[in-house]
This record gives sequence, C-alpha cells and structure tokens, in this order.
Amino acid sequence: MNLTKKMIIATTSILLVLGSAGGFATEAGAAPQKQTKTQATSSKNNLERQKKEAMDIFHPKEVKPGHLTVLYDGTDNSLSFNYLGITSSDYDEYTKLLSQYKAPKLQQIGGLPEGYVFKSGEIVPPYPQFLTKSYESMLKDLKAEAKGKKYYAKKLKWSEAGGAEMIFSKDSDIIRITSKKIEPFTTEVTRVPGKGEKFENLSINGIDALYSTNSNDLYSTKLSWEDAENQLKYEISTFKKSPLTKEDLVAVAESMIQE
Repeated sequence: MNLTKKMIIATTSILLVLGSAGGFATEAGAAPQKQTKTQATSSKNNLERQKKEAMDIFHPKEVKPGHLTVLYDGTDNSLSFNYLGITSSDYDEYTKLLSQYKAPKLQQIGGLPEGYVFKSGEIVPPYPQFLTKSYESMLKDLKAEAKGKKYYAKKLKWSEAGGAEMIFSKDSDIIRITSKKIEPFTTEVTRVPGKGEKFENLSINGIDALYSTNSNDLYSTKLSWEDAENQLKYEISTFKKSPLTKEDLVAVAESMIQE
C-alpha cells in the first residue's frame, strides 16, 4: 500500500474597516494606556506557544492512512486541512476500498489511450470547501472551541470519503482521474483562468465540460465536468508535457458520462 501525504489548504481574506465614533467620554487630558514592552513580549510568546501547540496537532510526526486534521487560524479567520489518503496499487483492493468508504465511485473507465494501465488509487478524506455552508459551519464551531485562542487544531473523524483518485501510467506519462463530492457555494463564484492559462468550453454527451491548459499546476491540462444531480465533480488531468491530446481526454470522458 503506497501512502501519499497531501496538504489541502483553504484560505479566506477579510477586509476590516476601522472607524471612530463619538459617545465615549474620557477625562480631559487623559491619554490612552500603552502596552508595556514586557506585556508585548508576553503576548507575542503566548501567541507563538498557541501556534506551536496547534501545529503539533495539525502536523503530527506520525500519521496513519486516513489521517485528517483541521487548523483554525484566528489571525485571518480561516481553516486549513491536512490529510493522508488511503492508497493501493492493487486494482481489486482499491475497488473494495471504494465500497468500504462509500467513495464517489469512478464509473467504468474506458477509452484509455493504448498502453496506459492502472498504477494506483486513492481514497480522499472529506473536508469542506471554502465558501460553502459546511465550511462556514465548521469555521464557527472551531472558533468557539478555540475559546479566544488565535490558533487551534484538532483531529477529525470520518467514515465516508470525500473523493477518489485513480492514476494510469505509461512509461513516465500519467493520466489522473478524480471524483469528489461538492456542494453549492454560498455566493456566486466565477472561475477565471490564471496567467497563461486557457479555457475552452466543451459539450460531452450533452454535459457541459471545461478544458483548461497551461496552468502552473503539476497536472496542467484538465478536463472537468459536474454531475449536478449527484453533486459530484469529475476531472481528467495530465502533465503539461504529456503527448495526449484534447481528443484523448474527451474519449475517456465519453466512456464515463452516461447519455
């Protein structure tokens, strides 16, 4: 069983608007008290201690397959997730893992280019996406559990997977196929291409799909689509220098999308 450690980090930025208002009276000539150097040092040390304690939980020295932790960062009001997937290089064993963890199953995959064979599969633990109700609910809970601390971490228990991944390889080239559970965003989100990245909208067996190329990701070329009814997202991806064409990826997608 091959183990692959991954870090998934979800972040959010908050714009703080500071203003002053009347209605607070002080004695004439009174000056606001300033924090002493000793107090400032103590506060900094306390914050560093909080962060170290949280990071020791978030990044433990030893982890087992299926490990999942969450970190609450009160300095920017965000959550980060760290996990170790459950992997197998044996196809039959992997299909059993898919059932055991009720993973979003990858349909029977066909249309693979000649020579590409199964290399490994991974079960991905569940974690909420940024800008979803699940994320906001967990953020609220973790903030309460932190009890004023700026850094707080805990281990999360789970029984149903959040996603699944399969890797097919031929020599040094790879086709990566993933499926993951999704939920609606709490606000409208429009994905825009990054620097140098190109988007092309496609229709595959009547389903809208997005073909993107030239991103800075490890898997730079991607073909993705959503199954809105079952709230799943699928993606087929390859390296930037992969010899595979758009038509090759579409052929794989066609075998997965039921008309």
